[in-house]
This record gives sequence, structure tokens and C-alpha cells, in this order.
Amino acid sequence: MKRKWYVSMVLLFVVAATSWSAAKASVVAVGAKVEKLAGGFRFTEGPAADAEGNVFFSDIPNNRIHKWSLNGTLSTFRENSGGSNGLYFDKKGNLLACEGSGRRLVSIEPKGNVTVLAEKYKNKRFNSLNDLWIDLKGGIYFTDPSYGRRDNLEQDGEHVYYLTPDRKRLIRVINDMVRPNGIIGTADGKLLYVTDHGGKKTFVYTVNKDGTLSNKKFFAPEGSDGMTIDNEGNVYLTTRVVAVYNKKGEKIETIKVPEKPANVCFGGKDGQTLFITARTSLYCVRMRVKGIERKTTETGLGFERDIIETSAGELKITFIGHATLMFNFKGKVCHVDPVSREADYTDMPKADLILVTHEHGDHFDTRVIKTLQKEETQIVLTKACAERVAGGVVMQNGDVRTVQGLKIEAVPAYNIVHKRSNGTPYHPRGRGNGYVVTFGDKRVYLAGDTENTPEMKRLKKIDIAFLPMNVPYTMTPEMVADAAKAFEPKILYPYHYGQTDPHLLVNLLKDSKGIEVRIRKMR
Repeated sequence: MKRKWYVSMVLLFVVAATSWSAAKASVVAVGAKVEKLAGGFRFTEGPAADAEGNVFFSDIPNNRIHKWSLNGTLSTFRENSGGSNGLYFDKKGNLLACEGSGRRLVSIEPKGNVTVLAEKYKNKRFNSLNDLWIDLKGGIYFTDPSYGRRDNLEQDGEHVYYLTPDRKRLIRVINDMVRPNGIIGTADGKLLYVTDHGGKKTFVYTVNKDGTLSNKKFFAPEGSDGMTIDNEGNVYLTTRVVAVYNKKGEKIETIKVPEKPANVCFGGKDGQTLFITARTSLYCVRMRVKGIERKTTETGLGFERDIIETSAGELKITFIGHATLMFNFKGKVCHVDPVSREADYTDMPKADLILVTHEHGDHFDTRVIKTLQKEETQIVLTKACAERVAGGVVMQNGDVRTVQGLKIEAVPAYNIVHKRSNGTPYHPRGRGNGYVVTFGDKRVYLAGDTENTPEMKRLKKIDIAFLPMNVPYTMTPEMVADAAKAFEPKILYPYHYGQTDPHLLVNLLKDSKGIEVRIRKMR
């Protein structure tokens, strides 16, 4: 009895000590110090990292946007920037800028072409756009305070606006602040932090499905200029220092900078460096935590990509098209149903793992498989596919294997309702697989070509699901919604959807609050 009591107390102490250590760990990397990267500017602002981690920032009085590259070089991206202040990259790689003196929101293509997204609200010009954040659907929140001249204002105050993803509607979402400034949203897009620089307070709002805001709550007893957020949910405010607050609104750390900071962002190759614009200079510091700014991007190959945090690191999902995907996890590359009709695989990363769901030509391409193979590549496939590719790991419905360190479960994929004119299903039972792949603590379901089968609806603890949605070959939006409501994935990507409008699914699941539908280019 005494030994059991002793062991229990030791375990309790270890758990408590570990929890205490995690809670007290600095957000800054051990031994890291704030470093000056470049100087000689007049007033730096608006840092934003592109998909590769290069950091762009404004020098407002000099009317320029600069680029700090991964190789440590400084260049000028845009002259005559309209007094650009806050910057943010969209998923297509365009740089969005709040033009302060230009009094407009613009999108700048990589080649420099400029498109005006918004310059008036109710036919009156904005004050002096300051900062912005793009939500997961592509909608844009931006603040419009007024610093300096006030005799030329057309708006009735200093407010916050939302431009819808289709760019057709502009909504005033906050109208009760003294002088709104910094703005940032959470990784899941459910919360929006906005600082009232003039009121010297910061607030957090619930983001509604239509882009409006509700449930305003006090977050921090100080205002801020620019702000950002890390992968642990900590919020970074810029005052006389960089003040770090946890999710509860408790100040947990301050980062001192030689000059007064104006804005911050995470960047660098791995997103684990904090870049700080401070008066005449650009600074950085290596961090223990990472940023979340690049959750949805387009890769250098031109495809959309989402980044999902797991217990074992980032899972990068590249949306190639139709049913074709690529996963990057812990240094390994997994291709799903790679076919030449969706991409030129000549320059694509070689595969550590290839998953093939069935033998149809829009899922199975032996030439592409050969292109992607290296000596240690493993291929998981069905019996029918194995007749045309040697050396693969054959999985049948219900099998569970560990391949390349990943747990893979084969789920039946077949038609129940939709059939050919001769009465045979497009996808007969027992011939095709869906797969549940475990990446760290995240279970990802790749359904393949199937309908809402009983086996699918019995799945448990699915974090991310890819469900096909085009008739007559797979499911109607109603079938997808039926399945999703049964096994409740946290994130649902419709794919293989052909000419079906994926937004129909959003409407069908609008009351299923635990399911986030994300639409990507997977026609």
C-alpha cells in the first residue's frame, strides 16, 4: 500500500511539474535575443509573411513597401504605395494593403498589378485604412481610424468593416470604438481580436457565419498598434513593448525592443521567427511558438494549401484537384490518387507514400506513380490496382496497417443507390477503399468514390474528412450532409465535386455548429 501511494505521488508530481513547466515556458526560444535586421527607415509598419516566409513591411512616410527575403536581403517591392500601412497575403499570393493616404484597400499581384477592392462606404471615402485580416473564406476585415488631419473626413466616425469573399458587399461591423487599429483572427476563424487604440482597450468578438460580429468581450486593459497571434492562441499587442496575452486575457510576457514597436508578424521558413517593425527599423527574435498566419496559402506550384496543427507537428495539405491531394508531415510526402490530368508531376516532390483508392482513371495513373517513386516509396492500393503495379501494400476493406510510420485503416467505398444503366453500381462493394490516416493526434478520412454507407456513418473521432460529391458517381450534397451529421468530422472538405455547387453543402450544414465546411478547388 505504501509503495502504491509513493508511486502515485511521484506520478502526480511529474504531471504537475510538466504542466507548470508548459504554463511557465517563455514564448521566446531559449537564449534568443531581439536582433536588428535593417534600419534607416522613417516609420516601419504592417509586416506580413508570404507562403515561403519572406516578410514584407511598409515604410509609411517614405511611401514604400519593402521585402526582407529568407536569404537576408532587403529589396523594395513597391514605390508610391499610397501610404500603405497594414499588409496581409491572400491564399493566391496577392499582397493586400491598407493605403492610409490613398484611403483605399488594394490587392497587389506578385508582378505588381494593383486592383482596388474598396475605397468608399455608402459613397463616402474612408478615413485612413490601417490594418486588416483575411478570414478562412476570403472575406476581409479592416480598420479605418484617422491619425493626423481630420478636416477632410467623410465618414461619421472611426469604424471596422468587412468585405465579403465575393467582394460584392461591404459591411460596417464595429461602430462603437474611439480609434480602432490592430486586428487579428484565430486559426479557426471563430474569434476576432480588435484593439481600440484610442480607447486604450482590446476586445474579442465572435465571428458569425455572415461575417458580422457578436458577443463583444473585454480582452486586455491596453490598446495596441498592430497585433498577431501564435499557434498556442497567445495574442501579441504592440505598445511600448510587445505585450503577450494568453487566451484568457492574462499578460504572460513582455518582449522589449530597442525602439517602440508598431506591428508584428510571424515569418521565416518555418514560421517560428517573430518580426517586429519598430520606428526606423525591422527587428526579429527566434521563438518557441509559431505563427498561424499561413493556414491557407497557395504553394509555389500554384495549388491551395492548408496547414493543420497536430500533436506531432504541422500537417500540410495541398489541394491539387478533383480527388488528388498531397500531404507533408514530419518530413515525409504522401500523395493521394495522383493523376496527370490534375498536375504535371515532373517537378513535384517524390513520394514516401502513395495512397490509391481504386482503379478508375481519375484516381489511378501508373505513369504518375512511376514518376513519383523513389527506392523507399511504399504504395497502398486495392487488389484491382495491384494487378497493374507491382510491389504495393494491398489493403482490403477493414484492414489496418502501419505504413511509413502512419496508421492506415481501409474503409469500404461503394455505391448503394447510383448505378449504371445495366443495374451494376458505379463502384461495387469490396472493390474500392477509403482510408483513415492518423497524423499525430489527427485522424483524416479520405473517402474515395463512395456514397453515405453504413460503414462511413459509423466512423468515430474523425478530425478531417474528404467526402466526394458529384452524381451519379458518388453523393448528392444531401447524402454528404447526412453522413457528416452521423460521424461529425471537425473539418469537412467536399472534393471530387465536378459541376456540383459545394456551397449547397454549407447551407445544409449551417446548423451543425461542430462541423466546419472548407471549400477548396477540388472540382
